[in-house]
Amino acid sequence: MTKSSSPARGLGRRALVASALAAVSAARWAPVYAAAPAMKVAWISPQTGFLSSFGVTDRYVFETLGPRFRSGLQTASGDTRQVEISLHDAASSPEKAAKLATELIASGVHLILTTATPEICNPVSDACEAAGVPCVSSIVPWQAWYYGRGATATKGFEWTYHFFAGLEDFADIYSALQASANLGTKTGGLFGDDIDAEAFLKAFPPAFAKRGIELVVPQRVQFANPDWESVAIQLRDANIRMVTGVLPPPIAAAFFQAADKVGYKPVMASIAKAFAFNDTVAQIQRPGLTLTNEVWWSPAWPFKSSFTGQTAAKVVATYEESTGAPWVQTLGFSHALMEVAAHVCQNTPSTKAADVRDTLKRARVNTLAGPINWRDSHPNRNVCTTPAVGGQWIRNAKGRWILEVVDNTRSPVIPTTAQLTTG
Repeated sequence: MTKSSSPARGLGRRALVASALAAVSAARWAPVYAAAPAMKVAWISPQTGFLSSFGVTDRYVFETLGPRFRSGLQTASGDTRQVEISLHDAASSPEKAAKLATELIASGVHLILTTATPEICNPVSDACEAAGVPCVSSIVPWQAWYYGRGATATKGFEWTYHFFAGLEDFADIYSALQASANLGTKTGGLFGDDIDAEAFLKAFPPAFAKRGIELVVPQRVQFANPDWESVAIQLRDANIRMVTGVLPPPIAAAFFQAADKVGYKPVMASIAKAFAFNDTVAQIQRPGLTLTNEVWWSPAWPFKSSFTGQTAAKVVATYEESTGAPWVQTLGFSHALMEVAAHVCQNTPSTKAADVRDTLKRARVNTLAGPINWRDSHPNRNVCTTPAVGGQWIRNAKGRWILEVVDNTRSPVIPTTAQLTTG
């Protein structure tokens, strides 16, 4: 006798099939949160030493955005990628920076970030290029990073990428600001024995000459033992009323102390590197001295972060509220560096070095510093330039020094916030 199926058993099979179909449907439409291969990202920054002013915002941004990386970033394919991100102190030493990069590469890091100045960025980038590890750097005029590392117009790099303004911006901005001040036809050049000086001295003389100003460089000092009194005496005796150049913050302060000692009182100063920072300006300001600088980032920047959705003004307000300190230009680039890192972590198909590199090469990222894009060669395939304009340090009603945008002819997309005044 053949057994017939009972109603209960038939219902069980139908329920089982329905349950299975529901499971398939749910799997089809539910978000996928599988774990993508984890990534290791390391950031090398001058946290201590004579360049430590550049590293302050690196630590702030690392501590602010780092938890978002470590909690997992959703990739373009819908997976979640855990990111182990770490910050390392180069102690303002090229040798320490190179050693850190070498050790991190040996530990299996997938992407290295680095700021700021050639003393840190160049040796880190060189170590990454030699080892075939992707690296992104910033806050170095691109010529000092690119040509300073031995590249040529036709031969660049395979693994290292950079974004920042160029010496064409610095030279054009400084010469325009000093020409508009009508303080004579000569400006004194303050330069040391570093990579930055080499690059600046190629760009500055022709830019100033185009505006009828001669760049007079009495001598290039040795940073280990600078003889600023001799330089100040020569500029004083030549009655040169303006100075320009590129100096680290403590060394720039030392020049003005020496100038005071020998009675040299310039009317206008435009010094790269040093004048990026409020605290340096507060030390250097003197009655009758106009302090101008290139502006490569400020709350006036009209760009929004694709990673956090914040504007430059919002990031500045949060920074000042959190730290109790005034904003500094490096904040926008510290933030942008993390935005680029997030883009790479979210879009690389794997953690293989070639895939990470290729993701950088194809990157288009809207950051607080402006659009970062290495797909187009501007000025070459390793470099993406960002806007810069002319600025002046002006003391507000509360006695605080503010870097205002006073000349935006170089990048009209950046709005002006004040007018240039001298004396």
